[in-house]
Amino acid sequence: MRICPSVEGSASPLITHRIGVEVCMARQRTFFHKCHRCIYRGQAANWEPAEAPVAMINVHAAEEPAQAGVKVVEVPAAPAKPGRRAAKPAARRA
Repeated sequence: MRICPSVEGSASPLITHRIGVEVCMARQRTFFHKCHRCIYRGQAANWEPAEAPVAMINVHAAEEPAQAGVKVVEVPAAPAKPGRRAAKPAARRA
């Protein structure tokens, strides 16, 4: 299994995933958009880098649910203004 893409240099891609060698080779043949900087590009199917590619890290660590105090507030209805009548109801289609 390979991490796609495994790029050279210090800039690691934002999104990576594990793929098989067959999928990696197929993507290289079809000029997949992530292959241009990949360390596996142009290498044999059994080639492995001297250093292991950067391991994927879980950036979605479990979080504790937030605890917030809730204060219930009653909002009185606004009094009707004198001299104004209620709006007409919307017309109905037959």
